[in-house]
Amino acid sequence: MTPVAIKAAECVKTMLNKDEKTKEKYHSRVIGLGSMIVQNGLAGTVLFVKIKGPDEVIQHLNELIEIQTGQKDFCNRIINGERIPQHEYIRAQFAAMEGVKWLRRYAEIFLKEEE
Repeated sequence: MTPVAIKAAECVKTMLNKDEKTKEKYHSRVIGLGSMIVQNGLAGTVLFVKIKGPDEVIQHLNELIEIQTGQKDFCNRIINGERIPQHEYIRAQFAAMEGVKWLRRYAEIFLKEEE
């Protein structure tokens, strides 16, 4: 397993201790995150998630971007309106896409309600 997949599994497992409403919101947000990034870019997606929550999604994106690029608190840099060089932004966006792929998989495994 890749380091990104391992980190994504750890991130999703932290949600298991949360209440059902938070888990459901997290699951729903993570499932749509990949298409949101494609349509709106990482910055637009981060700002949307910051407003709508849950905050754990931002935290997990930060961790997944850091493990691939070495950039700490990248999403917080976006939230704070920091100027980010284009090559760093594009690299972080690709890292976010890769991380979201794994978050989504683990959210489906660990958080999806049995029907």
